[in-house]
Amino acid sequence: MFDIDVCEPRRVVLVRFRGQLTEADFVELDRLAAELRGERAFDCIYDMTDIEEFDLATSFVARRGDLPQTYKNHERIYVVSNADLKLLVRLYAAYQVNKGWKEPVIVATLGEAMSRLGVSQADFMRLPLPKG
Repeated sequence: MFDIDVCEPRRVVLVRFRGQLTEADFVELDRLAAELRGERAFDCIYDMTDIEEFDLATSFVARRGDLPQTYKNHERIYVVSNADLKLLVRLYAAYQVNKGWKEPVIVATLGEAMSRLGVSQADFMRLPLPKG
């Protein structure tokens, strides 16, 4: 499961994953991104600190790593504290770099991610998600 918050003035999207993370979450996130994508590009923060368990095969992570970056040359910051999940995000990042995409950044806290982009929690509004 996830929620999406947007800071329109700074063009930053915050995806907050929670509970159990599965491949289906990324499929749904891709669907929403395709549906909601406008003409403006955004930097993205993926907050994975509230994930309680995850079921992601390394082959799935590798396939995702081969996909083009959604917003070319924009920041992608992953907030990850779980060591095993961090390894999977690092695997994804290695595939992205190998394909020539901008390297995703991995940080330990949401505050660190927001500081890198010059935003705060108060800058974001919840995006109502369409039902698919």
